[in-house]
Amino acid sequence: MRIDLHVHTTASDGTLTPSEVVAAAIDKRVHAIAITDHDSVQGVAEALAAATSHPEAPIVIPGVELSSVHGDSDVHILGYFVDHTDERFLEHLRDLRDARTRRAETIVAALAAAGYTIEMRHVLTLSAGAAVGRSHVARVLVEQGVADDVTDAFRRLLGRGKPFYVPKDVRTPEEAVRVVRAAGGVPVLAHPGVTGGDHLIDTLVSVGLAGIEAYHAEHDTEERARYASLAESLGLIVTGGTDFHDPAAPTGDLATVDVPNGVLEALYAVAGRTLPSRTPS
Repeated sequence: MRIDLHVHTTASDGTLTPSEVVAAAIDKRVHAIAITDHDSVQGVAEALAAATSHPEAPIVIPGVELSSVHGDSDVHILGYFVDHTDERFLEHLRDLRDARTRRAETIVAALAAAGYTIEMRHVLTLSAGAAVGRSHVARVLVEQGVADDVTDAFRRLLGRGKPFYVPKDVRTPEEAVRVVRAAGGVPVLAHPGVTGGDHLIDTLVSVGLAGIEAYHAEHDTEERARYASLAESLGLIVTGGTDFHDPAAPTGDLATVDVPNGVLEALYAVAGRTLPSRTPS
């Protein structure tokens, strides 16, 4: 059974629309996907609708990936089964997207002052109304020949510690966990091996964290085993996925991370939901 519980679309910084992601999942015979755009649920309805129109479509789980900051570290909280129509939740997401836009404006202004030919309108055109991120700035730099690709733009210019890095103006990880819970969702710590959030896990569990993303494209074999073991010791579930953004991205194509059997069932169980009946591919 192939599943991918960490998928981005054009509703944030992915390159495929929600419908195209569903189509790709059908083509690859993926059993289930979770739509987890950055600070946005704008792609959830489209993905759900696309899945209902095809008999071999994957199970689509509504989700989100919330930005938060602890000290100098970015911490991301995945929220599964959030109510993507809840007005209080949507207001929180609007605040986060506004903060993303302000951050992008600051980055663009700094780049322009340093002599780079870049304007915010180009970034907004590329984002096409989605949640704006550094990747959209990076893509403009790639289009202009300033960077070889998005990875190069982050490595030299936009990444943490680089000349044009600007920290996020967002809330704490504890607040992000509570927001997911308030929206009826299951909060999971995203890719701790990438962001270094190990020291926060006990605190986050105390405010409602339900799981750890152990099986992530950028976790090596040792990290996957360690986080899975840690989750078990704390009574948490594990999740996993590619962190899909683009079929050609370095982290891999859709559903290319081996997520063990039982992960999907455990997620549904902790959410208090019944796993839909579907013949595994």
